[in-house]
Amino acid sequence: MKTLKKWKCHTEWNARRNMMIDVHAHILPGVDDGARDLEETSCLLRFIISQGFGAVIATPHDFRRGQGPDYERLAGLARQAEQEIRKDYPDFRIYLGQETRYHEELAERLRAGKAFTLAGSRYVLIEFEPEDSYERLFRGIRTLSFAGFFPVLAHMERYRCLHEEEHIRELAGTGCVFQMNYESLQGAWWEPEIRWCRKQVQQKRIHLLGTDMHRRDYRPPDIAGAMKWLEKNVEKKLLMAMARENALHIIRNEGMD
Repeated sequence: MKTLKKWKCHTEWNARRNMMIDVHAHILPGVDDGARDLEETSCLLRFIISQGFGAVIATPHDFRRGQGPDYERLAGLARQAEQEIRKDYPDFRIYLGQETRYHEELAERLRAGKAFTLAGSRYVLIEFEPEDSYERLFRGIRTLSFAGFFPVLAHMERYRCLHEEEHIRELAGTGCVFQMNYESLQGAWWEPEIRWCRKQVQQKRIHLLGTDMHRRDYRPPDIAGAMKWLEKNVEKKLLMAMARENALHIIRNEGMD
């Protein structure tokens, strides 16, 4: 597998796509199974900057469900990472969020500040077990919507139950926002999973794209193959909505189309 260890940590700003925003990234050092230290965080950020990103929402996993996350610690790590990368890229921004596994108490924990929304907005990045039933996804997403949040379903392509088109339509009707990983668009056209993911994009069912980057040698943020396909097969307005505009709506705590 290609890893960032084999790549140079690029420092050139890509002027053609320098305003993309990553909404799903495990970049905070030493927090979860993402970046192991600040050096690795900096390397990952420099690489996505070279691919055209101007901001990222850090989304560490929620591993401390009992007592809740240490907000001050995570916010401090985000500031530290931002200060480090701004030495070379003064306009780059890091926002704080979280990727949390859905559980029945999630809405209550969000209200109590024991779980984080994305960039302080009403948008919540959630994941389920890949084998969870559609009924569980629907119930969880509707519960969050009724509680006043906008559920963002992380890497929606992982859930087999969503391969039923009526399920996607029904979830969208509850206010669910669908996030897909760039990596899922990379590959050969004859691969069934790749074809399915590309179809969802072309049929305008995906609201957000994210790298879901973790480490240099595990889920590195190489989106070159995905961008090559996207720029050739998707209209620019749709691409910018998925890569930037809808992320801005999150940061500004606005509704999405």
